[in-house]
Order: sequence, then C-alpha cells, then structure tokens
Amino acid sequence: MQRKIQGYKFSEKELANESRSELVSAKELPKKKGDVTLYWQDYEEAALDEPPFYYMRGDKSMTATMGKQETFSVTFPDVPKEESEEGGEKIPPKGE
Repeated sequence: MQRKIQGYKFSEKELANESRSELVSAKELPKKKGDVTLYWQDYEEAALDEPPFYYMRGDKSMTATMGKQETFSVTFPDVPKEESEEGGEKIPPKGE
C-alpha cells in the first residue's frame, strides 16, 4: 500500500542524520538538563521502496530550518485482513 507523505526525503541515512541534528540545534534541544527527548522529529526508512530511502514527515515549524517540503510516496506493508463470517474480508481494528 502506498501513501503520500508531505515532508523531506533523503537518499542516504547520513543525510537524514544531519538534517535531524540541524533540527535539534534550531530548536535548542534539550531545553532543560533533565529533558529526556533529544529528537522532537525523527526519520524513518522507506525499506519497501526501490531504491530504499529515508524520510521525515513534515511539520510547519520545520520549513525555517529545512526549507520547502515535498510530497512523495512511501510503500507500507499491506494491512492484514480477516475473513468475516459472511465470507467477506474485514480489516481488524487499529491496535490489534
């Protein structure tokens, strides 16, 4: 199943790491010494696409640091389906 994503696409993991680091610097994270969250936005791998790539889902606050967002497709595994008693297929509720 393919989904359209609004955000940033990277051909290499190192580029995604660098961009994430730029966001951390721009947001001045962590804010306090005891803060647990270092990365407020992380990248994901589109491993089912050919060639595989890395991407970050976009957020309005990211454009000042990362520039204009783009729209691209990412392939996700198909949602498992169950057969219902009537013989049709049904999608299980989220979380199951």
